[in-house]
Amino acid sequence: MATSSPGAPTVVGSQPAITSEPAPTPAVYKPATDKGPAENVPVPVLPDKATEFTKDGLIAFAEYWYSTLGYVYETGGSGPMMEITEPACKPCIFVNQPIAELYESGGWIAGGRMTVHQSTASFEQTPDGTYQVILMIQQAQVRAYDANKILRSERPQGGARANIVVARFIDNHWQAQTAEAVAK
Repeated sequence: MATSSPGAPTVVGSQPAITSEPAPTPAVYKPATDKGPAENVPVPVLPDKATEFTKDGLIAFAEYWYSTLGYVYETGGSGPMMEITEPACKPCIFVNQPIAELYESGGWIAGGRMTVHQSTASFEQTPDGTYQVILMIQQAQVRAYDANKILRSERPQGGARANIVVARFIDNHWQAQTAEAVAK
């Protein structure tokens, strides 16, 4: 039977204790070091603009493509890049294969993020049905470590270099045919 006094809440039987679990802590990005690989690397997100068949859409797509390349260096995961790239992209295979092998053997890369300093496109279709974007790209220093934490190779950060992305607009989305340095 419930009892109450004036101004006090009525209590019927016993009530379960209310416990609250702490909210999950969002995973925090931790860049790779000589001690281990990067952790919680955010997967690049395709901007809405990059899905448009416009000059600005093409440029946004090309800039996004380079963010996926940086993701390959940081994680060894080429999925996001290859989802938007033709399988026959020779420069992509040239990069993906050794990086994938390094990560599969327990190694990792510190660095490698790509920065786009400038990009431009005329948005004129070439005779083969592609469009081109010229970008000034700078890659952060790259240090490759093996599973034993031994530095196996190093490439210092260089200056910004001209790169080209050649892409097609197929089935309402952009797809890179190739991406590479304009001059060596």
